[in-house]
Amino acid sequence: MTIEQKKRSISLLLAGFIIFSSLYVTQPIFNGLSRYFNVSLSDISLTLSVSTFMLGIGLIIVPMFNNIEKKRMMSISVLLVSLLSIASVFATNFHLFLVIRGLMGLALSGVPSIAMAYIADEVHKDRIRKVMGLYVAGTTFGGMSGRVVVGILTDIANWQVAIASLSIINLILAVLMVILLPASTVQTPNWVSPKQHFIKYGQLLRIPAVLKAMSLAFLLMGTFVTIYSYITVRFERPPFSLSESTIAFIFILYLIGTYSSINFGKLSYKLGIKKAYAVAITIMIIGIALTFITYLPIDILGLAAMTFGFFGAHSIQSSYIATLTKSSKSHASTLYLLGYYVGSSLLTMLGGYIFIHLEWLGIGILSLMLTLTAVIISKSLFKNA
Repeated sequence: MTIEQKKRSISLLLAGFIIFSSLYVTQPIFNGLSRYFNVSLSDISLTLSVSTFMLGIGLIIVPMFNNIEKKRMMSISVLLVSLLSIASVFATNFHLFLVIRGLMGLALSGVPSIAMAYIADEVHKDRIRKVMGLYVAGTTFGGMSGRVVVGILTDIANWQVAIASLSIINLILAVLMVILLPASTVQTPNWVSPKQHFIKYGQLLRIPAVLKAMSLAFLLMGTFVTIYSYITVRFERPPFSLSESTIAFIFILYLIGTYSSINFGKLSYKLGIKKAYAVAITIMIIGIALTFITYLPIDILGLAAMTFGFFGAHSIQSSYIATLTKSSKSHASTLYLLGYYVGSSLLTMLGGYIFIHLEWLGIGILSLMLTLTAVIISKSLFKNA
């Protein structure tokens, strides 16, 4: 591996870390934020849903600025996100907090689709799955670290200190990413009108495989985020009654996802995409089923299996979408991620209402239904893969 390849890999890892650690900081402290702002649990879920929804909207907008070099776009994004995250700790009004979280989601959109397109353009096709797996690993580690740091520091001090500390760390990492990331070698195209972009989106949406890949992203990401959002609330209540610091360590399970995302990329070369994906989603279903048992060690085991399976499936899905079109790769990546984040937003909101009325039983049933639907779609999508 050349020095430039190492710099590119490290930079993409950092980009994934910054984005996901910033996006999900409110997830482990839903109860604490609910008490601070004096709003319901379903309202607090908006702190996550608004960010992911605006991220989805941003993903449609970002490709319209295709005349901006990819490194510059990602650099602006990570720096702006870190600064907005710092600003959020000064919000004393719930609606102002939501506005800042929404702006963060919009700023975050400058990385995901651009990073995937950057990988597709700059990395040899034989290494795409491995590099994509590394980027996904960065998002996994970022998601874990952000939640753990915020959960522990909230228990020690308060949520403002927790989020501010993480945001300052991310700002430093963002500067490092800007320094290390090599500029794109692919010539930056001339500006293209929004109409032309929507024509490309329309063309891709007429491809059944693209719609199926979007559906898988919607279903699995929605399931994953919903489970982690409300199992933390479940663990704070009897019979578990765990502290926020203890619950924060549950997110260390994301390290399993780091291992999974890298190795399922490799496994797909050995077994083929269809078989590797079947293994990943089967493990995910078994994990969800285990969480129905009200016994902490079994619940943790179930979460671990669900996490392992999800990141394995996501690694395969995210690399597969890039193979569905020879041109408009950034648009294809955008549509995949649109399904990914809209699923996270809408299903987390739905999960909030279900949890209020049916508690964990409702969340578990919803998760199994969504995942089994994904199984049916994947059989069709990967039929010849």
